[in-house]
Amino acid sequence: MLWVRSYLPADMEAARIDCPSDAPAWSADSPLKVMSYNVQYMASKNYVFFYDVDVNDPARVDALEKAGKTLANQPSEEHVFWTLDKIADLIKKEDPDVVLLQEINGEDDSRTYYTDQANELLKRLPGDLYPCQSEAPYWQAEFIFHPAVLGPVDMKLVTLSKYRITKSLRHQLPRKLRNFLAWGAGTGIMDRQIAKTKELLQSLDSADVPWVMGGDLNLLPPDDDRQRKKILAARTGNYDEKPQIELLYERYRAIPALHHLTSSGAPAWYTHFPNDPTVTGPDRTIDYLFYSDQWSLDNAYILQEDALDLSDHLPVVGVYSL
Repeated sequence: MLWVRSYLPADMEAARIDCPSDAPAWSADSPLKVMSYNVQYMASKNYVFFYDVDVNDPARVDALEKAGKTLANQPSEEHVFWTLDKIADLIKKEDPDVVLLQEINGEDDSRTYYTDQANELLKRLPGDLYPCQSEAPYWQAEFIFHPAVLGPVDMKLVTLSKYRITKSLRHQLPRKLRNFLAWGAGTGIMDRQIAKTKELLQSLDSADVPWVMGGDLNLLPPDDDRQRKKILAARTGNYDEKPQIELLYERYRAIPALHHLTSSGAPAWYTHFPNDPTVTGPDRTIDYLFYSDQWSLDNAYILQEDALDLSDHLPVVGVYSL
C-alpha cells in the first residue's frame, strides 16, 4: 500500500515555481554568479550518522569512541536551526545570483521536525534577494521502514534566483528501485545516469541554449585515480575504478577543472568532508559545476573555511559571462 502511495515520478514533469510576474530578467551583459551546495538537510557537522561509517569495521567503531561520538539517526532541532542561520549568513556574504541547493528537506520530513527548510532559509535572507524559487522532490515517501527513519521523508532540490524563472522541469534519471542509499558503486547505475545527463545537455546544445549544471554527483573526477587511491587506502569510501563523470569532462568544461585536480593545489578543490571521525578535513571532489561553450569563466572556487562546520559538502562557486 505504501509503495503504491509513494512518489513515482514521470520521466519528465513540471517542477514547482514561485516567482512574481514583476521579477527582473537577467541581463546577458552582466556576469552570473552561481553557487551549488549540498546542505545535508541542515544537519550540521556535529554528527556521525548511521550511514556515514561501516559499523562492522572495528577501526571505525574505535574512532567513534575516541572522538566521543555515537551514531546518530537524526540531528537535534537546535542544530537544524543553527545550521539554517549559518548557511543563510554564508549565502548573504557570497551573494550569488543563483543558488542550487541539494538535500534540503520539506515540511513532510520527520527527520528534521517537519520543517520547511527552504522557507526557513528564505526567512533568514533579505526579503527581496531571491524573489524566484523552484523545487522538485528527489526522495519522497509517506513512510520509510528503515529503523533509523521510521517516518515520512521529503527531500528536495531547490533553486533560488535573483532573476525570473519562466520554466522548470524535473527529469527522472535512471534509478535502482528500492535502493535506500545514494551510492551506486558496482551497480552500473551511475553509467546510465551520466549517459542520460549527457543526453539532456546535448539537447540543450542542439537548441543553442546556454546552460550551467551543478550538484552533488557522488562521483570522483578523472584525476588519474589520485583521490580514489587515497580513499581506498583509508577505507573511507568505495568508488568504481573508471570514473563515470569522465564522459562529461571529455565534452564540457567544469569546476573544478582537471588541471586543478591534478596539481599540487588539488586539496583546495575538494568538496566533501565526510562525517567519518577518521577523516580530519575535505578529502575528495564529488560536487561540480559544468557549463556550456557559450560561457566564459570569470572566477571559480570552493568555499572551504567558512563552510567546514555546516555540512559534509562544500559550496562550489562559478562566475560566468555570456
